[in-house]
Amino acid sequence: MTIQSNNRSLPRQLAWLVAGTGVAALLPWVADAYWTRLLVFMFINIGLASSWNIVGGITGYPSFGHGVFFGMGAYTCAILMSRYQVPLALVIPVAAVVVGVFSLAFMPMFKQRGFFFALSTLAAALAVDSVIRNVPWLRGLGANDQGWNLPNDHSVLFYFYCALVALLCCLASILVLMHSRIGLALRAIHKDEIVASAAGIHCARTKMIAFVMSAMWPAVFGAIYAPFLVYISPETVFDLKITLNMIVFTVFGGIGTFLGPIVGGVGLTLIDQFAWSHFLDYHSLIYGVLIVLIITFSPGGVLSWVQRNGQGGRA
Repeated sequence: MTIQSNNRSLPRQLAWLVAGTGVAALLPWVADAYWTRLLVFMFINIGLASSWNIVGGITGYPSFGHGVFFGMGAYTCAILMSRYQVPLALVIPVAAVVVGVFSLAFMPMFKQRGFFFALSTLAAALAVDSVIRNVPWLRGLGANDQGWNLPNDHSVLFYFYCALVALLCCLASILVLMHSRIGLALRAIHKDEIVASAAGIHCARTKMIAFVMSAMWPAVFGAIYAPFLVYISPETVFDLKITLNMIVFTVFGGIGTFLGPIVGGVGLTLIDQFAWSHFLDYHSLIYGVLIVLIITFSPGGVLSWVQRNGQGGRA
């Protein structure tokens, strides 16, 4: 596909994205507070999975430490709001910039690939988690605090629209990236980095752009999540499960695609909630078995399964 044909389809896809966001914006008027709160978590899940997909799916560098950027965004928000009373509107962009600059420290890891890159990012994330837990100034306001209490100044409806707008901007930026020369270069790197470099692609710079972008958006969602949750600690925002969920949501929906993380975020958030509310004792079992079945019988995710069945039906 040429860049020209890519760019011609971009306005149409952005229009669909805006239309879908408009429909989602109406949901609080037909849903109660419980479902509105659940939708906030869903939007954050979609944003995190889509961010991970930039580097793990499109570029082909599966990061196992991406949750650290979410946690750093949350902690940046907590420190600025609780220590210095900085308003949330200013905290969010500051968190994105801070984490974007910090993510540059991960760039030497791109000399590795596959299993070794994944382990390196995991080790870096664990190191950051250890620092957060052991530096008193970062742990909380008090010397013995193990977390942060944030001001609860806004309603659930405020965080719903805040998360929705952030998700719209995140998905729009990813669409623009995928339709740009950088997006084509990332796919070339994923396919064969040596050939891409020989073809004149500046692989190091291209990977840096992708990685910084995929780190900044989790920081944005972390900065929204922290005051929404009111209290955060390393257990809530630096948990390895956050990174694993990014990967699972993406793989479940369709890794390397634009819609995959959206499908995975919506589907698995609803499935997880249904299993938790109706089958509490078997919640993890049902959730795990479903994921294993999808990955085993449809490695390309739900989107791949739908496409295959759609083509079979037309045949």
